Amino acid sequence: MGRSRVRLLVPVLLAVATLLAFGTAAGSAAAAPVTAAAQVRSFFVPVAESPGSAARIDLDVDLYTPAVTPAPAVLLAHGFGQTKADLAPEAKKLQAAGYVVLAYTARGFGRSGGSIGLDSLSGEVPDARALITVLAHDSTVEKTKGDPVVGVVGGSYGGALALMVGATDPRVDTVVAAITWNNLANALVPASAGTVAGSSADSQRDFKTGWASRLFGAGITPDKACGRFTAQFCALYENLIAGGQPTATDLALLKHSSPSTVLSGSHAPTLLLQGLHDNLFGLDQADANERQLKKAGAPVQVRWFNGGHDGGGIAGTDSIILSWLADHLKSQGSVAQTFSYSVPATATAFGQTITADRYPGLHGSGSSRSIALTGRTTAVVNPPGGQPASVTGLPGLDSGSATGRAATGLLGAANPAAEQAQFVSAPMKTPVILAGAATVHLRVTPAAGTKTQTPALLYAQLSATTGDAVRVLPGGVAPIRVLIPADGADVTVTLPATAWSFTPGDRLTLTVRTTDSQFAGSPTPAAYRVSVDGPLALPTVTAATTDRSAGRPSLGVLIGIGITLLAALALLAFALVRGRRSDRGGRGGRGASPATAEGPTPTAAEEAAPLEIRGLTKRFRSGFLAVDDVSFTVERGQVMGLLGENGAGKTTTLRMVAGLIRPDAGAASSFGSTISPGAPVLARLGCFIEGPGFLPHLSGRRNLELYWAATGRPTDEARFDDVLAVADLGAAITKAVRGYSQGMRQRLAIAQAMLGMPDLLVLDEPTNGLDPPQITALRGVLRRYAEGGRTVIVSSHLLGEVEMTCSHVVVMSHGRVVAAGPVGEIAGDSSELLVGVTNVDDALAALRRLGAESTAGRDAGTIRVTPGDHPVTVVVATLVDAGVGVTSVQRGRHLEEAFLSLIGASQQPSRTNETP
Repeated sequence: MGRSRVRLLVPVLLAVATLLAFGTAAGSAAAAPVTAAAQVRSFFVPVAESPGSAARIDLDVDLYTPAVTPAPAVLLAHGFGQTKADLAPEAKKLQAAGYVVLAYTARGFGRSGGSIGLDSLSGEVPDARALITVLAHDSTVEKTKGDPVVGVVGGSYGGALALMVGATDPRVDTVVAAITWNNLANALVPASAGTVAGSSADSQRDFKTGWASRLFGAGITPDKACGRFTAQFCALYENLIAGGQPTATDLALLKHSSPSTVLSGSHAPTLLLQGLHDNLFGLDQADANERQLKKAGAPVQVRWFNGGHDGGGIAGTDSIILSWLADHLKSQGSVAQTFSYSVPATATAFGQTITADRYPGLHGSGSSRSIALTGRTTAVVNPPGGQPASVTGLPGLDSGSATGRAATGLLGAANPAAEQAQFVSAPMKTPVILAGAATVHLRVTPAAGTKTQTPALLYAQLSATTGDAVRVLPGGVAPIRVLIPADGADVTVTLPATAWSFTPGDRLTLTVRTTDSQFAGSPTPAAYRVSVDGPLALPTVTAATTDRSAGRPSLGVLIGIGITLLAALALLAFALVRGRRSDRGGRGGRGASPATAEGPTPTAAEEAAPLEIRGLTKRFRSGFLAVDDVSFTVERGQVMGLLGENGAGKTTTLRMVAGLIRPDAGAASSFGSTISPGAPVLARLGCFIEGPGFLPHLSGRRNLELYWAATGRPTDEARFDDVLAVADLGAAITKAVRGYSQGMRQRLAIAQAMLGMPDLLVLDEPTNGLDPPQITALRGVLRRYAEGGRTVIVSSHLLGEVEMTCSHVVVMSHGRVVAAGPVGEIAGDSSELLVGVTNVDDALAALRRLGAESTAGRDAGTIRVTPGDHPVTVVVATLVDAGVGVTSVQRGRHLEEAFLSLIGASQQPSRTNETP
């Protein structure tokens, strides 16, 4: 193979690795501990290399058996690029729930043999059927008339496999398939989303090149350009990455790896879970699977949830999956025809889970809402080479997510306005919930002087504007590739299916671009005139029930929920009074801090604690136990210091509190809501953990602005002036961060954590790099911040600062809490004296004669004295009379001494890394 061909092939194969890279759909729900009778057996299963071949390859298998057998079985399929090791946590939880679990490494990965065929009907699918035969012959698996009671569960790569095995093996009793595809060709190389009135859409397709660069080198081995892919897929992807169109042979190969080919034979009850945040496998793929399954007579249920390849994965679906398996493997449950979908929370609207009586497809079951769009006819150009391309999203990062919005907002800032046309609605007067695929009619005309049909390539996308905050709707962009006559044509565009809640005052924007970085695009320069021709049609779903419990309400809604009108008015009056008191405290002067502003909007008195931790445990894959059964509570108005030696588990605990990592056991809750990655309650938390991270070429202020923009909240809620007063960077706030000292970066990071005045502020070693005057100023800021009714958690190694700043402390050692309580209680008896002396032995002897308790201090030349009934003056006089010089006298035990005593009691080996 030539050098240029190899160079082109490498990135294209990455598309497969990245776009299919997702874990199993098995959940992470809590389960009873596995008993000693439970077992895990590892072995290899030989399977045919290809149908009818005598050659064999080995599949690497783990078989988990529960304490009580025989039991129903689950075949667990992993995501692309993974192995059976990645399935171990999910397999163990299913095992603990009473299932026999067979987890294996698919061909072409890990220690399994063979080549990757992308769930081929002549490779991976027969492999899975052979593994079901293994279960059928295992005595621990429950049987019905000789057949195993078995379900197949998988996500993404494993999800398609689950569907295909369920359709081709009658022994499968149920299927759970998450965030996966129906037709691999339509998913990777989609056809046009637009049609011209009176004609069919052009047959050309657009390749999703954005996914090709996410995991460079995945699937490639050093000694083989094709890695472990089959030769057919090597040739197909080389053609696509080079800009070619898929041939009939290519499409047939992709069809051979698609559920759409075999779903007509499916009869097993099937649960389809599809994520809103998924530019790879959109809701249209689940819709196509549902239609085929329903036509085949298979009971099917569809759920859309807040997750997907571009954000959230399949988090939050674990209980749904376990409940489904219990219904269809442990009992003969029926499949409800209901449909549920999630609506993401926004700055002004609840997140909602809505249940309807039936699945409506992508076009809704309620009355379609027509939204008028305004905007002039706009000339747009496709630049030479199709570059620079508009950055509407990054593979794996939905532009609707916080990280995605920050990234695309920054990268997309330089896109020429000539590449896009925008059409905007008037502010909405009533709430509107979009659920499905919106449609709109466009008028597209080629550049002046064109005398023949022109191939137009455009990309359409929807976004919502609340105040000055703009959020792109999840689901991605719609490629539009049509032939336009010289006099123009009306084009009907179907936007990607999604769900969104619009509140009164929101505006909806339709953006039409000539380029998109996620697609290959056209290298040929072109120009068009684009206008909107009629309203945008938003499909809706008639709701049966609505659950807002998982959503984050707006601030105004939060005040009113669960309290009477009288209580709300009383709380409002209290807030006004407190605000006036704060104003009299000196707001507005130089150095004023957010702590001088009014406190957070008060909530009902019975609201849960800002932070409650119960049994929090985290063990890393290396076996290192970083946090071991940690429990404590932080109340409103406290400044709590988290203390511990290096490796005590402080930072790991804070990372779980911030939702950055998941605990293995236990839970942390804030204001009564469980904390997990992406949990809505995290909107009430501001944190600075493990050092500042800023874009070095941007100014300090621009970094703060981009961070706030990523939250999707209105600018006036950020309180920039207040937090910039904390940073106290002067003119440097307008300069590039690359020139900042460590202390300047630290102050900017603290200010970033305070943006929006969060109710719970978490700071990890905030004084690093600060000079003494700045540390003193920060001490006052944190105290006043908590006095306003908020809560602060500070992790620090400066024990003197903690003692002067914090009202309460939690001391950790070797991953466990060794003490917790008010600073005074932890520090000890305030009547104790710490006396500096010139001769310790003579001093102790003199005090024994006096009858006062005394011991040598930790520091040389000091003693600790409990005077009892003797005044301090008598103690000092006794020492002087005995010829002992007294160099200092301090009343009260200090936190540092208490801390050293507490951690000194631990005899476990020192731990130097919290996150190996």
